[in-house]
Amino acid sequence: MSRERTNRSLAGDAMGQFSLNISTGLVGMMMYYYTDIVGVSAAIVGTILMFTKLLDAFADVGMGILIDRTKSRHGQAKPWLLWMILPMLASIFLLFSVPDLSSGVKVTYAVITNLLFFICVYTPTSIPYNSLMALTTRSQQDRALMGVYRAGFGYLAGMAVAIGFVPIVNAMGGGRLQWTLLASIYGLMAAVGIYIAFRSTKEKYNTSHLKELGEIKKSYSLWSGLRLLVTNKYWVIVVAVGLLANILFASSTTSGMYYAKYIWGNVNLVSIMGAIGFIPVVVIFLGSGPVMKRIGKRNTAIIGLVIGIAGALLRLLDVESISLGLVGSILQSFGMIPLMIVIMPLLTDTIEYGEWKHGQRIVGLTNSVSSFGQKIGTAIGTALIGWMLAWGNYKEGAAEQGEAAMQMIIGFNIYIPIIVYILIAFLLFNFSLEKQYVQILNDLENRRNHKL
Repeated sequence: MSRERTNRSLAGDAMGQFSLNISTGLVGMMMYYYTDIVGVSAAIVGTILMFTKLLDAFADVGMGILIDRTKSRHGQAKPWLLWMILPMLASIFLLFSVPDLSSGVKVTYAVITNLLFFICVYTPTSIPYNSLMALTTRSQQDRALMGVYRAGFGYLAGMAVAIGFVPIVNAMGGGRLQWTLLASIYGLMAAVGIYIAFRSTKEKYNTSHLKELGEIKKSYSLWSGLRLLVTNKYWVIVVAVGLLANILFASSTTSGMYYAKYIWGNVNLVSIMGAIGFIPVVVIFLGSGPVMKRIGKRNTAIIGLVIGIAGALLRLLDVESISLGLVGSILQSFGMIPLMIVIMPLLTDTIEYGEWKHGQRIVGLTNSVSSFGQKIGTAIGTALIGWMLAWGNYKEGAAEQGEAAMQMIIGFNIYIPIIVYILIAFLLFNFSLEKQYVQILNDLENRRNHKL
């Protein structure tokens, strides 16, 4: 296969992450949309978003079992991408179409449409897509490259929302109808990206194929699968990292809008924050491959976290300084991007470790229970902003806020990221699977050859 063909395939696969990050970027703006456009209190919004994400997290486990038992001409996980193309567009349209009725109707509509999006659309898209990394290749280098491309395209999508959405919707008029229209356009982009990812992937290591080769045992039950996962120490570490990372991802998606509006005095500055985030994306996208090859995925992520901590500390020198804030934001992005690149390859590597240790290859459930933890983190991160704003007596839609609310905004933009960075770095120090991985693959190959 030519290098050009390989790059095309990697880019096509990464369009799935582009789509997922378009949708999560939009969902990250739901807090601001509900409080400042629709007019629902921050405390209620935080509770709604946490409630729906918690229910969705439980749906992930069932989705993992479903993937491991799916059989079609397209494979095990791939067909789910095809089935979710149109629902992705429709659900995003509904999310940003809250009727201008009573507060109770708004809250009820928000709960229903969030449940519809997360349980019926996002979960049946994200878990199969994440599972494709294990189903398409066993090569650490290929998975690292997939992680680089996915993270790069994901950040492009995030910036397309962060940089473009607020200025464009405000230029259009900034009202409810404009939010609905622009969100639908972004939803169409997400749907197209899912279709491209579907056309760009081919499963090689799904359950049916490996059963034919005699590499894995018979199908597992939910409880036996969960028991095998919790005894996989590296999987446990990655799940904990994912939970903490998603607390930060969820809070940072929305927090910048509040910071730009109330600390810096101009909400449109959030677009500049998003734009300068392109700098670390380009640098890391170009340099992470050689760096990971030299020092490993885990160490690359740890170095990034140290840079991220430095960026957050820099912002503390003067929290109202726009220049320090922008430079600090760049450094904070350096902290998160390497982690985004490596977290899925690290998780996928734990599948081979579990297969090597237990003789059972668990793909769907590995990703779905990990996603469960990540969504718990997302629920906490999203709700945390709403609750902290409520604790600070935040006034929805007000031109200015009180000192307590301002301190809360500073807290979830700077102090919480520092704490999360430190905790993740500690966990990654205990992840040593990369040193064993080549030998594990050799042992699995020897087992297969022995059975043949």
